[in-house]
Order: sequence, then C-alpha cells, then structure tokens
Amino acid sequence: MHITAEKIKEAAEALESTELKSFMFQEPTAGPLTRRRRSSRSTGRSRRSTRGTRRSTRGTRRSTRRSTRGTRRSTRRSTRGTRRSTRRSRRSTRRSRRSTRRSTRGTRRSTRRSRRSRRSTRRSRRSRRSTRRSRRSTRRS
Repeated sequence: MHITAEKIKEAAEALESTELKSFMFQEPTAGPLTRRRRSSRSTGRSRRSTRGTRRSTRGTRRSTRRSTRGTRRSTRRSTRGTRRSTRRSRRSTRRSRRSTRRSTRGTRRSTRRSRRSRRSTRRSRRSRRSTRRSRRSTRRS
C-alpha cells in the first residue's frame, strides 16, 4: 500500500472529527496497574537494601524525635525561668512601691499634725488676747 499526501490529509481530517484527537493530546495517566515480577535473584537483593533503608530511616526518625523533645524541654525550662524571674521582679517592685507609699503617708500625717498643732496654738493665743481685751474694756467702763 502506497501512502500519498491525500491519504494523510484524509486521516488527519478523520482524527479531527472524532474524539481521538483529544485523547491523543491528553497527559499520560499513571503507569500500568499490575506490577512486573522480577526474577528471584534480584528480589532478594532489593529486599535487603530496602530493609537497610527502613532501618536507617527509623534511626533518623528516632534521633529527630529525641532532639525535638530535648529542645522542647529546654525551651520550657527557659520560659519557666523567665516567668519566675519576672514574677519575682514584679513582687519586689510592688513591695518597694508599698513601702514608699507608707513612708510618704507617714510624712504627710506628721506634717499635718504639726500644722494642726501650730494652728491650735495660734487660735488659743488669739482667744486669750480677745478675752483680755474684753476684760479690760469691762473694767474701764
């Protein structure tokens, strides 16, 4: 059978009209569903190598777990320490504030008392003067 340009054109037109064209341009799907069986000699070797890789991956997983645990513990300890230190510092600042308040209150009270006592002495002097004046005026009259 001789292939001519006309036959190629006809075949191309037939492909365009059918769904074969869309099928041809699709992306390839996953490979065959059934696995090929290998010879017994090669399977033994591959199994051994996969066992070794499994063991190594297990070891790495364990080591990573341990390291992450250690880092978590260390971070917990450090955060606890910082929390405690901040609490202690807050307590000390509160205590110092209280003591300063008390001292300022005491000084205020003492100054008030002293002012009151001065005022009372002044008043008593004034009242004494006024009584003396009234007595004098009554004597004169």
